Amino acid sequence: MSNQQHKIALENQIVQLLGQGDKQAISLLYQNYAGALLGIISRMVPVREVAEEVLQDVFVKVWDNVGKYDPAKGKLFTWLAQVTRNTALDKIRSASYRKGQKTDGIETNVSIFDQHADNPSIQDSGLRKVIDGLDENYRILIDYAYFQSYSQSEIAEALNIPLGTVKTRMRAAIKELRKILKNELISILILIGL
Repeated sequence: MSNQQHKIALENQIVQLLGQGDKQAISLLYQNYAGALLGIISRMVPVREVAEEVLQDVFVKVWDNVGKYDPAKGKLFTWLAQVTRNTALDKIRSASYRKGQKTDGIETNVSIFDQHADNPSIQDSGLRKVIDGLDENYRILIDYAYFQSYSQSEIAEALNIPLGTVKTRMRAAIKELRKILKNELISILILIGL
């Protein structure tokens, strides 16, 4: 059995066990996917203890929502990664997490700043507001690509749309963003008298 065939067989076994409510499925999920999922979380939630809590939440959500997984729409890992990203985003947006971030020591905040400086993902809330004003088709692509670090192939799989459509919409979204940001810059220059 090839490595690819083994992965498919394991994936099918896990899905079947999850569907049957067999707790062995969680053990297999953890053994085979915990490291990769924790890696996704850690890029979004830099505090190790909080990232591990999010990972536990992911496994609970997977257990509770296994009926939502559709093998026809993508691989198990793709679905797990989506659940993981959404759970991490929920944590980041939660009031308790933001409150904890405000009370962290300067060392933690400097460390987080350094991580984001090396990470090309967008963190500016002003830009986030501009993006939120885009058409839904564009906004979701920008969110997946720049805020969640999805590749265009992963976006196509997650949204169940052709890769060519993703590429076309991304170009249009970036063009629209450039136009909006150019207008914003012109407005600012007029306000300050330049």
